[in-house]
Amino acid sequence: MTLPSFMKHVRMLESHGLIRTVKSGRVRTCELNRERFALVEDWLAEQRRIWAGRTDRLENFVTKQEEHQ
Repeated sequence: MTLPSFMKHVRMLESHGLIRTVKSGRVRTCELNRERFALVEDWLAEQRRIWAGRTDRLENFVTKQEEHQ
């Protein structure tokens, strides 16, 4: 990944409040905003729960179809 592409991603994360950066000379230090990531984690946990249920139902459906053949 090129530096300009990387910096574009860093700026996007910073603009959305997911990270904070401090530049000292040529060094840029990034710090995660744990509170913002907690919101994302909550959303991801809900999505995992939804998709786990869907894949479980799909597995049951496929298993029953195989039993009937």
